[in-house]
Amino acid sequence: MGVENGDRIQITLTPSESKKLISLAILRMENFRNALKKGMVVVHPSSTTYFLYERLTGEDPKLWVCGVIVPEGTCINKDMLLRISDDISRFSQFWVFKKGKLIDSPEVDSLVEELGPGDIYVKAANAVDWKRNAGVLIGAPDGKGTAGRFMESKRGFDVIIPVGLEKLIPSVDEAVIANPKRLKYSMGMPVYFRRLEGKVVTEVEALEILFNAKATPIASGGLSGAEGSTTLVVEGESCSQIDDIKDFILGIKGATIPEVKIPECPCGWKTCSRYDSVILRK
Repeated sequence: MGVENGDRIQITLTPSESKKLISLAILRMENFRNALKKGMVVVHPSSTTYFLYERLTGEDPKLWVCGVIVPEGTCINKDMLLRISDDISRFSQFWVFKKGKLIDSPEVDSLVEELGPGDIYVKAANAVDWKRNAGVLIGAPDGKGTAGRFMESKRGFDVIIPVGLEKLIPSVDEAVIANPKRLKYSMGMPVYFRRLEGKVVTEVEALEILFNAKATPIASGGLSGAEGSTTLVVEGESCSQIDDIKDFILGIKGATIPEVKIPECPCGWKTCSRYDSVILRK
């Protein structure tokens, strides 16, 4: 491949645009399509899977994110907080598709027992490193949360982990240092960090899945609405493929997700006092 042949394209994606790109790629994955047609697909609500639900149902999800990070720190969506209890085993706010049909979500422990080989669990990550290790923040006091229940299952289903490169960290292995019981202070809800095991899909993997194209990140961040953005150079097999990639990317430019409602308490968790750490407020 050579620059003189015009077989490369430079693109910049905001975090929301990256989320849409990644969701569209997951819809093309063979194991996901097979599970959607013949088995079960369980999607954990998140900003990264927002567009996945939108595309599968043709509707905007009413409840689409649980834990969030806001300027005050780690927090939880107010609408989600009103629907969950302190007993995390009763969590039932998943998007569950059985043979392509959206069904009411069972509680997490029952749901894990229903899954088996050929099924899919989609869980977005809070962090990814260059080795494509991924991890998630856990606010539940058991340090396991819902993700841990799926990760510890031995029932043979596949796990897909969508995560944008805005969430790149140096090392997932080192991030397990997060432990609420060792904190003196916390900006927002004290959280654990748990490693996820599965197929990680970033913007790089998404472009490979969609176009069999090689994408190389060259910059991160920006201003005036481009905060958290990712800039990549994508190499195609031909000029016509680059044109296809251009048209596709232009089709997702401008993608946005709704604002979340944050509780008055910065940590957003009614039992945050279960830890000795002090929740910092300005």
